[in-house]
Amino acid sequence: MISRRTFIRGVLAGAGTLFLGKPGRLLAAEREYKRIVVLGDPHLPVRTLQHPDRKTQEDIVAAKNAVIEDINSWTDVDAVVAVGDIVAQRAITAEYAYIRKFFNRLQPPLWVVNGNHEFCYQDEPTETGHARRGDAAMRVRKLEQYQRFWQLPSRWYAKELGGYHLVFLSAEGEMNTSMLDEQIDWLRQDLESHRDETTLIFFHGPLKDTLLTYGKKINTPEFIAQPEKVLDEILRANPQVRLWVSGHTHTLATNYSYAAPGINAYLPNLTDIHNADMDRKKIWTNSLYLYPDRIEVRTFSHAKREWMPEFDRRYPK
Repeated sequence: MISRRTFIRGVLAGAGTLFLGKPGRLLAAEREYKRIVVLGDPHLPVRTLQHPDRKTQEDIVAAKNAVIEDINSWTDVDAVVAVGDIVAQRAITAEYAYIRKFFNRLQPPLWVVNGNHEFCYQDEPTETGHARRGDAAMRVRKLEQYQRFWQLPSRWYAKELGGYHLVFLSAEGEMNTSMLDEQIDWLRQDLESHRDETTLIFFHGPLKDTLLTYGKKINTPEFIAQPEKVLDEILRANPQVRLWVSGHTHTLATNYSYAAPGINAYLPNLTDIHNADMDRKKIWTNSLYLYPDRIEVRTFSHAKREWMPEFDRRYPK
């Protein structure tokens, strides 16, 4: 059994060292790029309310396990990022126990951000099995539980990789995808002090209007990064931010909005990379390839075990 400290080795905000020397893996010095695999909304082990059939649950769990196997088979992965909603539904002890077991098998370092399911809902569901919103005290307790489990010095943090500045933000507050003043102040200061470094931001919620409004919740306040106007001001003042990498909306690769440059662009220099959730039989993941002069984004179908070249994207550094 891998120790808990080994399990979270890549998550610590100040760790600084990536473990790239595993047998059979390409050392970073042997290639031109750094690679990050993004996991959208894992919902571990499975959302039983949405998938009540036992066989369906088993198939979904098997599909998620296959994703770990695929990632471990890739010899060039520098890190994996989970963009929130790692827990199935309510961030209870049993879900976290499964998460530890699930990610113990992952070989590359894992970096995380939290989603609304990490902190918004009470331990006990309603009589019909639906999640119940908690109060402010419960949100604080759940956020502390999340931070303690992942052993994070702070719920928001930054890392450096291949000449890029990576920022990891935390959803918190009354809304599903909001940030509070302390984190906003940190973000503003962090970006101001890294103006000369191309930056990628990872957050659970997407930026407004980077998807077509294909559902009644898409582009509504609970389904975009908040506070919307403050973030807009910060992002416009920091053109070094190239990608905003998000989850939350469960936007599938079969959806036209998933990878549509004219739609996903928030600013001329900034694009939202949307990631489909993993709580399904057919799972897709995005890989971010960080080159010295560009960023390439590719989508992999784990069900078909093949790349989807129609979703290949390239952005200048």
